[in-house]
Amino acid sequence: MNKNSFHIINASAGAGKTHSLVLEYLKILLKDVSSRSLRSLLALTFTNKAVSEMKSRILKTLLSLSKLPSEETHITTNLCDILNISEKELSLRSYQMLRMILLEYASFDVITLDKFNHRLVRAFAKEFQLPHRFEIVIDPSDLLDETVNSIIDGVGEDKILSRLLLDFSIDKVLNDKDWDVKKDLDDFVRLLLNENDRRPINSIKNKTFKTLQSDKSLLEMELVKTKKAAIEYAENALSFLTKKGLEPKDFTRSQLHKHFQDVSNQYFFNLYDNQLEAALLGEKSLYNKTLSKEKKCLIEEVLPQIRYFFYQIKDYIGAYLVIEQTLKSWTPRMLLQKMEKQLDVLQKEKEIRLLGEFNSKISRLVKHQPVPFIYERLGGRYQHFFLDEFQDTSELQWENLIPLVANALESQDLSGANGSLHLVGDPKQAIYRWRGGNMEQFIDLINKSKNPFHIEAEIFSLNKNFRSGEEIVSFNNDFFLFISKYFNIEKYQNIYGEESQQKAQKKGGYLCVETIPNGGKDITTPLYISKTLTFVSKIISHGYLKSDIAILVRKKEQAEEIGKALAQANYNSVSSDSLMVSQSKQVQFIIAFLKLSQYPSKMEYHKLILDFLWETRGKDDEKYHEFALKNLQLKTLSFLKALEVYFDFTFKMEYLQKLSLFDAVNYILSCFPKIDPNDAYVHFFVEDVYEFSKTNSSSVNSYLGYWEHNSEQSRIAMSDRLEAIKLMTIHQAKGLEFPIVILPFMDTPMYPAITEKIWYPFREGKLENIKWGWFNFSKELRHYGFEGIKLYNNYRLNQQLDAFNVLYVALTRSVEALFIITQEVNTGDKTYAHWFKNYIELQGKTLDNLNPYERGVLPLKKQIKSNNIDNKSKKWDLNLPLISSWESRVILDFYSKDRIRDARDWGVLIHNILAKVTTRDLIPEVIQNAVKEETLLESYKDSVEEKIWEIVKHPILKRFFNGGELVMCEKDLLIPNGPTLRPDRINFSNNGKTSVLDYKTGNPKKDDIGQIKKYELVLNDMGYDDVDIYLVYINLEIEVIKID
Repeated sequence: MNKNSFHIINASAGAGKTHSLVLEYLKILLKDVSSRSLRSLLALTFTNKAVSEMKSRILKTLLSLSKLPSEETHITTNLCDILNISEKELSLRSYQMLRMILLEYASFDVITLDKFNHRLVRAFAKEFQLPHRFEIVIDPSDLLDETVNSIIDGVGEDKILSRLLLDFSIDKVLNDKDWDVKKDLDDFVRLLLNENDRRPINSIKNKTFKTLQSDKSLLEMELVKTKKAAIEYAENALSFLTKKGLEPKDFTRSQLHKHFQDVSNQYFFNLYDNQLEAALLGEKSLYNKTLSKEKKCLIEEVLPQIRYFFYQIKDYIGAYLVIEQTLKSWTPRMLLQKMEKQLDVLQKEKEIRLLGEFNSKISRLVKHQPVPFIYERLGGRYQHFFLDEFQDTSELQWENLIPLVANALESQDLSGANGSLHLVGDPKQAIYRWRGGNMEQFIDLINKSKNPFHIEAEIFSLNKNFRSGEEIVSFNNDFFLFISKYFNIEKYQNIYGEESQQKAQKKGGYLCVETIPNGGKDITTPLYISKTLTFVSKIISHGYLKSDIAILVRKKEQAEEIGKALAQANYNSVSSDSLMVSQSKQVQFIIAFLKLSQYPSKMEYHKLILDFLWETRGKDDEKYHEFALKNLQLKTLSFLKALEVYFDFTFKMEYLQKLSLFDAVNYILSCFPKIDPNDAYVHFFVEDVYEFSKTNSSSVNSYLGYWEHNSEQSRIAMSDRLEAIKLMTIHQAKGLEFPIVILPFMDTPMYPAITEKIWYPFREGKLENIKWGWFNFSKELRHYGFEGIKLYNNYRLNQQLDAFNVLYVALTRSVEALFIITQEVNTGDKTYAHWFKNYIELQGKTLDNLNPYERGVLPLKKQIKSNNIDNKSKKWDLNLPLISSWESRVILDFYSKDRIRDARDWGVLIHNILAKVTTRDLIPEVIQNAVKEETLLESYKDSVEEKIWEIVKHPILKRFFNGGELVMCEKDLLIPNGPTLRPDRINFSNNGKTSVLDYKTGNPKKDDIGQIKKYELVLNDMGYDDVDIYLVYINLEIEVIKID
């Protein structure tokens, strides 16, 4: 790059944008080895993870450059040329700068935008009238919930608020909705922090209740006026047609008279979902072909007057519908304003500020304070700015940075050099519009249609792909060039078409697109999952590790479904849910004791404690039920005494109840050595307890309330070293890459049917002071006048861009292979399925159930089998910084698979095999796959297979495995407001009989019958009246009991 000070890097996925940004950073950093040089640079990005990655990349590169010869040959050559220095001098400067960063790490400003904004707010706390010791709140959930609760608690005390909530409840009931308003308020209050909603909210927030009531009265008057005007014009139109001797039958389908008649009869809905307007404009036939020549000439003569009536009515109808919709949502809008004020009150009372409010505060600051004064308050001056992921920057964030950047670009430092700005991004990866991200800013800059600075930008497009194999890159080039034609706007066609073309830097690569039959969710979800498991099996059979595979989906519930299926197929997987700290049995055990200390009479925690102790102590399974039956219902102190005797430990509940939160957790850990304090989940939990104790309260009860609300958000970081399939949403995968990617559920509609509220601006006329209407988006918006058409088109365009961008991110994550699963195209709205099918057919290929689309070859990959490693001695040193007394190093012992430990392990093994055996013909394949997947050791293969054959040949059971019947193994039975049940096997025969099998080990127990009876009752409720139920006990002998 030349000496131009404003650089824009347009980098498609895999083009090495971080590498380019680091190179630009080092060019400036190494010009002058001084602390002044270090402090003059500010690199901004969006997430802590991105900050960590960029800092790490800079430090590693400096370390490499400090050594001769450097491994970074490309960067070395580039820097030496730009800086006009030798490799030796570059090595020296790199070493010196590395030392300087380590000595002045606080000046190494690679930070998030939020952190930079926080600094500005801190520096100007007085101007913002913030308390001296105000606290920043990153997660707004608790405060927003408290805002909603305080609004609800205000009922009966605040007359205005009570009236609003009552009106809102009544309105919901009249519209056949649940009268409970809390969920609605929960949704509304989150809009207060959404930048897309902040500006309209801020413009109306200071209106008094009296003003709002006056506004409402004005709207009601205008509603009457517009309705009256529309009806009058319609009646005049009908009268005009009659005077001219024109009858309904003279016009095509009598639609002209019908239109005016509907308006005259006050029917204003779906008036324009026809071809009348097109006929009036000459695009369709207005009158019948058989009409006389005289009548045709007459119609043509009066057509301008007919159009006049039509469009006058349309304008009034549009105004009427806007006002009507605004009035329907007037009460929620007033509640939104109430919550805005209440949120502000709570923040002042608690001396806290939400991070999400900073942008608007800073906006006011930079508009009214000179830039040198801002820098003086910050305690330093930045000359060089680096902004990553610019496509996700919001309008307000960018507006706030412009004055600071402009000052640097247009002024010089002591050496006479100008400042600089480096923007890096990719509009095709803008997937955060819902939180304020605005890709249009980046598009305007790279198209040079807008520039907030006096210096022209130099634009660089990185068109090489260093991530994916050439077959994957080639497919993405061709595919996005093809679907870019779906845009009607040229700039978007260019972005996804010609401008997105990349040159692959890696050979090979494999791509496969397969389809499933079309149908409803109940039909397609199991098919998507089945196809996904087939791909997983194929990939592993080619020598890849499970950790090489990532399965990416759009929705969390899709990830949950696939996660269950992977577990049933004995594939380890890791997802955001599996990383939840609350899912840890050890953490659940600790929480159970904390809850018992506060609520000793609640015996539901007894079983959780017993189960954990039983499992960790390896007690006899047969004695479990005997102990549970005898002790679970005891009072807590008696129950704990029984546990102490049976498991030989000492625990004093009275002592626990006297301790503070952190000490209480320490005491539980000290009493139960089987809880591993070095376990990642336990470690995270203990740190969370420590932080809560330090910043909130040392009360156990307070923490339990906090945990109840926040436990689902507490997750440990995903380890790259975990031998498991990664399962995540496409949004979570942004910025990541994986050797193999599987994309199921690729049938997202271009225009999803979601209910979202929009802000309609009143820009002129009597309603100008009302400023905004707020109501649900719908197709009717097209008929709400010019503003309505504009809003509708913009909303639909944003939906289309979201669909393109999410798909682009998904298709560009893989390195070696990409598997796509879509479904057969239906006649409904356009979806990803249409795009794949149309593209593949353009290649002269066919995509259906029998014909997958493939490019390249999935190679066989050599690997070191995990069973070549001595699992008993394998240890991972996680190097976790521990709190309190746990200072020993962290060691995770892997579970040893060299022997089946007891009857329960044997039962689980047989159970897992049977879950895959729908018919007897599948037994050899299932057994072989289990051996390949290492869920069944070769040494046990013969004995397990023999036992499986013994089961399926049993006189009572053999008919269930013959085939020809619908079979469901390990499928959930969902009960409204009840637990999920999962029978081991259900057979649906053609004669209407349903049979349920439940596999057990050990001796028959009464509980077994109760469980299978529940399955029968649920199936009866589902309409299966003829149900047989069987308990199958798998021991040395197979015993089958039919339950009557």
